[in-house]
Amino acid sequence: MAEKRAFHRSRLFYIFSGILLIILTVGFFIWRNYKYHLVNRKLDNLVTGKSKGLYQLSYQHLVIDEALGNISAEEVELIPDSLIYLQLSEQKTAPESLFYIRIPKMIISGVKTPRALLNKEISAHIIRIQNAEIEIRMGKSRSEKQLDFKTILASEQYRQLLGKLSSITADSVVLENARLTLVDRESKNIRCRAGGLSIRFAGIAIDSVTRNDSSRMLFSNDQALHCNQLEIPTKNKVYDFRISGLDYNSQTGQLHTELIRLIPSQSETAFVIANKFSKDRYNISIGHLDVIHLNRQALLHREIVADSVILSNASIRIFRDKSVPHDSVDRTHNYPQEAIMRLSLPVYIKKIIIRDSYIEYKEKNDKSDSSGKVSFFHVYASVKNVTNIQDSVRKENQMRLHFESSFLNAASFTADINMRLNDRMGNFQLDAKLGEINAVLLNPLVKPMALAEMEKGKITGLQYHMDATNTHARGKLFLKYEDLKIKLLKKDDDKNKYKTKFFPTLAAGVLLKGSNPQNDKMRVGKIDYPRDIHRSIFNLMWKSLFSGIKQVAL
Repeated sequence: MAEKRAFHRSRLFYIFSGILLIILTVGFFIWRNYKYHLVNRKLDNLVTGKSKGLYQLSYQHLVIDEALGNISAEEVELIPDSLIYLQLSEQKTAPESLFYIRIPKMIISGVKTPRALLNKEISAHIIRIQNAEIEIRMGKSRSEKQLDFKTILASEQYRQLLGKLSSITADSVVLENARLTLVDRESKNIRCRAGGLSIRFAGIAIDSVTRNDSSRMLFSNDQALHCNQLEIPTKNKVYDFRISGLDYNSQTGQLHTELIRLIPSQSETAFVIANKFSKDRYNISIGHLDVIHLNRQALLHREIVADSVILSNASIRIFRDKSVPHDSVDRTHNYPQEAIMRLSLPVYIKKIIIRDSYIEYKEKNDKSDSSGKVSFFHVYASVKNVTNIQDSVRKENQMRLHFESSFLNAASFTADINMRLNDRMGNFQLDAKLGEINAVLLNPLVKPMALAEMEKGKITGLQYHMDATNTHARGKLFLKYEDLKIKLLKKDDDKNKYKTKFFPTLAAGVLLKGSNPQNDKMRVGKIDYPRDIHRSIFNLMWKSLFSGIKQVAL
């Protein structure tokens, strides 16, 4: 639904590991060179040497308490030298990304000096970074292959950090209330902005032994993250993607968000004008999202594995203007189960649950110049076996959707869809049921979308079964209704009102079968509908259903 994000998850791992390495390097080596007259020279040589002269480090108000093993510094800044960067670029040795870091205050406590002097081991209790401002200017990746995070840590980067030391350990590294901004270096466009970012890394250990410890992430055995606000602009700035109240704990494998929003940047009218072809406009809000038992080891290998994802109080609103021409894109293999198999990121989620939510599809009809809405209230849905991992697909090749709601807030509606994974034919089966509803309640939908009005009648039940592939749908429709009467309309543009088309309505009254069953005989719609490959799965469901309704009612 939402457009593709502007950066890869592997880069996020790289970014956070880079930030952590910089924090550790600056913090520990300030203490290692604890004598004031040596700190400036040694530390400057360290940063300059490690970065080939690219980065310059500055700080103020350095305070060292040797008795307690504490150190603090204010206004710590790490900024790249633009001239050196140009030289490295000419030599094709410049890094892909540049870090601009400002730390108003850094506090290091509990440094164990004897171990540092005698055993070349740096050990501390806590490194605390307060109110940091971090800007990362990202360039294009020169690597064709996306390495997973475990591969990155298995490299010799840990040795570059240690230098002549045998180990670096800390009980915890804490980043408090930071602001992080990712910027495209060429276009200057913001890729991501995080405010109120706090991260805790516990049990830090960097040495030749722990680098192969599969239970660790970012050199630590426990990570916790909180972010007040995360903003990710989408391509062409059509939408703003925002997450509020994000929390993650690696020990429990729980991820929670207070609010997720996909906000269109344009009004419905402006959105239509901006697009050459008819296109869906989304406005999505998710009250709460919880990921249960998110597998940390899978994250290291750029995989998403979780027991369940629960979405609560979601609102999904979709708008399309049918007066604009439709595109000619081939959507033959764009069913949901096929789209999941094409994801570059391996995924296995046992169950996705949607609770107490609202779904709306609004369509503007070119003939009526008005919009009708199909709405589902009090939605409960579950999707089981969401995966594109081949071993999991071999064990279970069906992705199953169960859907319950109140159609137009007036009638019960349920649907079950079984979708076959890793199937080039796109096979799926649909079974849907609609409960009793007064036909007049359908008028806000059928008047603008079909230029018709239900004068009276009652639909007592609908059952629909469909077997479909990428190219065709076949099935049966059982529709029961009583005393149905309909009139056809046309739009009076001068008065902006509907008025009756007399003769077509008279003809419709003659042709329409007022009840089903009639004379103790039940008419059944037999669906045999070829798919328009330029349309979505929902278009196939609706059009094939409508073809069956016409068979029963006319």
